[in-house]
Formats: sequence, C-alpha cells, structure tokens
Amino acid sequence: MLSRRDLFAGAASLGLSAAVGTVFANEKTVRRFGFAHLTDLHIQPELGAPDGVAMAVRKLLSLHPRPDFVLTGGDHVMDLLKVTRERADLQFRLLEEALKPLEMPVYSAVGNHDVYGWSTASPATESDPLYGKRMFEERFAKAPLHRSFDHNGWHFVILDTIQPRNRDWMLAIDDAQLTWLKDDLEKAGRAPTVVMSHGPILTAFMQYTASTGAPTPDTLITHNGREVHEILAKHNVKAVLQGHTHVLEEIDYLGIKYITAGAVCGDWWKGPRLGVHPEGFTVCDVDGDRFSWRYVPYGWKART
Repeated sequence: MLSRRDLFAGAASLGLSAAVGTVFANEKTVRRFGFAHLTDLHIQPELGAPDGVAMAVRKLLSLHPRPDFVLTGGDHVMDLLKVTRERADLQFRLLEEALKPLEMPVYSAVGNHDVYGWSTASPATESDPLYGKRMFEERFAKAPLHRSFDHNGWHFVILDTIQPRNRDWMLAIDDAQLTWLKDDLEKAGRAPTVVMSHGPILTAFMQYTASTGAPTPDTLITHNGREVHEILAKHNVKAVLQGHTHVLEEIDYLGIKYITAGAVCGDWWKGPRLGVHPEGFTVCDVDGDRFSWRYVPYGWKART
C-alpha cells in the first residue's frame, strides 16, 4: 500500500496538510477494515470521462488490502437536469460500464446532477415515469435514497440533500428525513458512525474562493446544515463525507470531521479543481476505534 507521504507528496504546499485525520471513538474493539468514497464522477462521453472513471476504478482495485465496500457521493453523471431522455440513458450506460469491475458492495447518495428534469430548460415533464429522482432510483440506487447500514461494529448513514424548489433544486434535509435521522441514530446507540451526503453540511468554500465575508448559497451548502449538525453531535458520529464542491477540505467541529472529498472528475474533466485539487478519491480505514482517511489521486491528465 502506498504511504501517506507518497499520496500527499505535494499536499502541504497546496494548503492540504489537514487532509489526513484520525478520530478516536470508544473502547469497543472491531475488526480492521477499509472503504472508499468516490464522489462527483460526472461521467459523459466527452473529454475522456469514461476512461477517467475506469482509471479511478483500476486504481481503487489496485489498493492492498482492497476496500470492503465503496460509497459514491453523488453527481455520478454529468447532468440529468436539462438533457433529453436519450442523453440521460447514454450517461447511465457509460456509468454502468465504468463501474462494472467493482467487486464489492456499492452504496450511493444522490447528487443534484443525478436528478432528471428539475429545470425549466429540460424537455422532460412530470408525467414522465422517470422524472426527478425516480430515474436515479431505477437505474442506479434503489429507494429510499436516505438509508443506513452496519459494518463490523460501525454504523453508516446516507443522506439525501437534494430537494425540489420551483422546478429547480436546493441543498437541504427535509423534515421527514430529519425525523428518520434522529430515530436511526437513536437505534444505533453508541456505535461509531460515518455519514455521507452530497451537499456539504459544513464548508468554508466561499470564504477561500470568494471572500471571507461572502454568504454561502443553499445551492452550495445544505440549507439546514446547522440543524443536521446538532442532531449528529448528540451521537457518536466521527465523520461526515461530503462532495459537490470538488475540493479537498476538512472542518473539525466539536469532534466531527466534515471531509469534503475532492472529485473523481476534478474540474469537470478539465484539470485539477481551482488548479490545485487533483482528480481522486478518498480511502478510509477503521482500526478498532480509530478512523483515518487519505486522498488518493489516480493520475488523470486532462485532455485538450
């Protein structure tokens, strides 16, 4: 296995020195295991995107030991919001083919670009049986899109942060899902927990890309993220894995690490995001009550 130093040879110079974190849970002993988190694949026929996703999958399968399972964090396809049914079908075929080599379970969160027709520019209508999130459910991840599962003494929660707004979308957790989340975490008891969402629950993205006083719109951060955090903070939540902004970022707040995990596509297949965040994915390791993570660039070079 590559060392952290190998994987982050240039990270410190890019302001990414916090890109590896360790969290201590309770004293319960569980078997060591690892899992991968791939987010923002944005597969499309252009710019070599299918080759890029396939390259990321090969990199993942070359890891020793291999991850027990894979989390995919949303925006699997380039866009379903505005495209024709034929274009949507093509993107899902490319996605299926690129991910076919994965031999382990895959658990997925929905992203805004995974939703079919939520745009006034879309030719789709609400009468289409695959309108909205139904296409994603049918073609890739079965309902419900918020769910949880357990693995070797750890609890994993998948949230759906994509909500409709006037044939458009926003990032938020709806009331019914908040109620479900509270109940699910109560049932999990003191099990150490990892949460995955597409939309960031906490992020400083606007502060380092716009200005330190810039407001963050609810198309960039989960509208009720503070309320979500207050629920998580009452339980043994160790990390929240996020996507959407395509950057590497970690915010440690009251013992919960909010990890925005880059993007498989980088800057939408045009190079590193903001020129400094390379195409890659996250690998997480659990060793008893210890959680650690590292970012794995897979060597993609943008095509001109």
